[in-house]
Amino acid sequence: MSDQVSEEHIRRGYDIVDRNMQLIRHFPAFDETVYNKDKAKRDAAFKQQQEDARILRLYSSAHDAELARNRLFDTLETSIGYNSLQLQRIKRLRANFVGDAALAERKSQTPTAKLKDQIANYDKQINDLQALIDYQRTEQTKVKNDFVPIIKRLTELEKAPTATATATQKPMFDVSPP
Repeated sequence: MSDQVSEEHIRRGYDIVDRNMQLIRHFPAFDETVYNKDKAKRDAAFKQQQEDARILRLYSSAHDAELARNRLFDTLETSIGYNSLQLQRIKRLRANFVGDAALAERKSQTPTAKLKDQIANYDKQINDLQALIDYQRTEQTKVKNDFVPIIKRLTELEKAPTATATATQKPMFDVSPP
C-alpha cells in the first residue's frame, strides 16, 4: 500500500482504492509493445499540434493568411514592375550608346573605350535586373505554394474548433473514475 505511484507500480499495474478499501479504479500493467506501437502516432500528433500553434501565432484565421499572402505577392509584383521599368530604361540607354558606337564606325572611327565600357556596364545591369526579376517571379510562386498548406490547415482548424480545443486540453493520463 502506498499513497504514491512509483515506476514499479506502473510496470506491474495497480489499483486505486478509497478509505474503505473499495476499488475506485484498476490500472493494468504497462505494456511497452503497445506504447512503442503508438509512439509514432503520438509524435506525429505532437508535431502537428506544435505546427498548429505556430500557424495560429502568425495568423488568426485563413482569411488573415490569405491577406498576408496577397500582401507579399503584391509587394513582389510592385518590385517586379519597378525593375521592369528600370530594365526598359537601361535598354533604351544602351541602344543609344550602341547607336553612337555604330555612328562612329560608319564614320570610319573606332568607338571610344569609354563608350565600350558604358555599353558593357549596361549589359551587366540588364543581366542583373533580368536575374532579379526572374528571382522575384520564383519568389512569387514560392509564396503561393508556401501559403497553400497554411491556409488549408487554418480552414480545417476553423471548421472544427471544438475538436482541436478538446484534443489540445486532454490530459496525458486520465485518472478520473470510470
